[in-house]
This record gives sequence, C-alpha cells and structure tokens, in this order.
Amino acid sequence: MCTGQIRPVPKPICTVCGSPTGTEGVCLLCQTDPPPFDRMMSAFNFEGPIKDIIHSFKYTDATYHKKYLAQVLFDMMKAEDLQCDLITFVPMHWTRMIARGYNQAALIAKELAGLLKVRVSYNALKKTRGTPPQVGLRKQERKKNIRGVFHASGVQGKTVLVVDDVVTTGQTASEVSKALKKAGASYVLFLSVGRIMQ
Repeated sequence: MCTGQIRPVPKPICTVCGSPTGTEGVCLLCQTDPPPFDRMMSAFNFEGPIKDIIHSFKYTDATYHKKYLAQVLFDMMKAEDLQCDLITFVPMHWTRMIARGYNQAALIAKELAGLLKVRVSYNALKKTRGTPPQVGLRKQERKKNIRGVFHASGVQGKTVLVVDDVVTTGQTASEVSKALKKAGASYVLFLSVGRIMQ
C-alpha cells in the first residue's frame, strides 16, 4: 500500500462542513444555511490509492483494510481533540446488507470504537427502505433518493460520531444527522475517510 501518494483534504477547511475553503472559520454556505450536523470532517481526497483501497474494501471483500481506515479516523480525531459518547455508522437497508454480506462503515466503526474505547451502537440508526445507489446520481436526485429514509433511537443527549467511508455531496450526512437530532442527539460529528471534491 503506497500511502505516500494519498492526499489529505487541503486545509484550511470549514469548521462545520469540512470543505476546503482557503480561509479559517465557517464557510459562507454553512453561515447562511447551517447543516443538521455540527461538524463533518474527511481525511483524504477520494482519488488514487485511497480510492483503490476503499473500492476493494467495499466490493471485493478486502475487509482487512478496516484497521488502516479506522486508524486514519482515530488519528484525525486525536489531532483535533474530538470526543464522543457513542459511535455509529451510516446503515444499509437489509436487502443491500444481504447482497454485500457486510457494511464497510460498520467494520470501520467497530475498529475505531476499540481504538477510542467508546461504545459502538449497531441500532442507533436504521435505514427504513431500500434506495438506488447514490453513485451516478445528480445532487438533486441524491437529495430526493434518501429523503426521510433514516430513523434514529437511543441517542438522547449524546454526542454521536457517525462513520462513513466516502462523502460526496453531504446529502447522506445531512439526512442521517436530521434523524439523530430528531431523536435527541445533542451533537453530531460525521467522519469519513474519503471526500469527493465538488
């Protein structure tokens, strides 16, 4: 694994959505239209070796990558001194879970929970209906595709860390965070390994 070619998300980033902004602080978009999550961060640009690692992890049963990807998120949390009460992950609908055999975000979350010594919750989030994959959909289609599909429970008053492998437009992060806030989460931190630069 050639980690030397993996490019971190360029700083400075928005302290809310994590987008590279070129200036410190909260970006204009988050100031005018605040997202439902409190903070979102991604470690790397989704390209080159990190894209290959995540694709093999997701689609070719290369689940041994979970330890490296969890360590990446652990290091990012430690560098930013981020804390949480519990860890969860972006859930799959049960039909997709059966087809793939595992949820890659859940595997990363479990490893990260061990590193942080924090509980991982497998039922804090549920996906209530199947949806077509977000890959290949335009932004508005992505929004419509996953609107209202997540349900959260057991997070009242908690700081919740949500793990995902890749952030594209942030629509999934927003929908997941809405569900968590509706269920009483006090703070939602969303972390991903990769980020597709818009």
